[in-house]
This record gives sequence, structure tokens and C-alpha cells, in this order.
Amino acid sequence: KDHPFSEVVVMIPPAAITHDDYDIMTEVPVRGQHRAAPDFMDLCEADIKTEWFMITNSYHQVSRHVDLMFVPGKYQPVIPFTPATYPFCFKFPYCKETINLAQRFNPGHDKVVLDMDMLYHTESRNEFCKQWKEENGEEGEDLYKHHQRRLMFRKKIIGPPGPTGTAYYAWLVREGKDGMYKMTDRSLYGARPPFVKVFAKEE
Repeated sequence: KDHPFSEVVVMIPPAAITHDDYDIMTEVPVRGQHRAAPDFMDLCEADIKTEWFMITNSYHQVSRHVDLMFVPGKYQPVIPFTPATYPFCFKFPYCKETINLAQRFNPGHDKVVLDMDMLYHTESRNEFCKQWKEENGEEGEDLYKHHQRRLMFRKKIIGPPGPTGTAYYAWLVREGKDGMYKMTDRSLYGARPPFVKVFAKEE
């Protein structure tokens, strides 16, 4: 396959045994890392050695051809987003809550960035995750600490229990660091997914 990835970090449940035969499956160097937190914290917990990285899960595989887009003449990644509007987002509870949580970093945030579409800048990821944990707890246990009244009226809040690509971008906007990316509206221009789904089962 044609892709730009130089290493794969596989996040493994604490009790699982790591494979030592990854080299049979792929030519890309693979490193296993046992989780010390729930899987929804992988974005923050993965021990990344490179300057940039992407994230996926076991429901997906790398597309046959991954061509990450950059602004011509600049080292500026082009990242697709979906507008946070009723037809594209707000009529879906999970998406609506994703935006609600991102707006804690950037009130008025209006872009949904899929976790697997974002090319994360590792140093910025580290800063974002530090602040996310300070505000929400090491494993998101304080995510709704200040929203008890809301919880009283709803049996369950449908949304992400951990950090997301949307929240990461909202944090970048707040910090004035979003200029490292060129955002493009996938509802108008489409997008080439770097990862394709191989299992139809819901994640």
C-alpha cells in the first residue's frame, strides 16, 4: 500500500499479550503499548515518537492509497470538516454532544472534525491533553461534574466519553494555533478517507 506512515503504535488492553509477529503482517515497524486508561483515552495516551500522527481503530484499515493533502508550497495539512448544522450534525445526538464538549474550549465552535481525519501535531496534542485532563479528569470522570442539573433531567447523555479531534481543533482555535491547518468543508468538496471500514458492525 502507498501511505506516509513510518510506525504503527497498537494500543492493547492491559491483560492482553502483545504479538511479536507484526513483521509478518506489515513492513511498517509496529510497537505495542498496553493501555493504562480506557480505550477512549487512546488519543491522549498513545506514546508517539513522531512529529505528527493519525489515529484509527480495529474496525478500519489503511486505504490502499493514502495521499495526505498539504497547501502547495507550505507544510500546512489540509483537514476536512463537516459544518455543525442541523442537517449534518445537530439532529444526531452524538454529534451534537461532540460540539457541546468542544465549545467548552471554544464557544461558538462550528466545525466537526472526525478523529480519523485529523493529522495531529504531537506537541500540540500533548498540551491539549494536559488541559483536557485538568478540566475533565485523567479518564474523563469529571466530564459532567459541573452539569449535575442537566444529568437530573436526562437518563443518559449520548456523546464521546473522551477527547476528540473536534475538541482538539477547538482547543487549537482558542490557543491561536489553528493556523497550522487549512480546513476544507467536506460537505462541499468531499474528502479522501485515509482509513476504510472493514467491519460493518457498529463501533
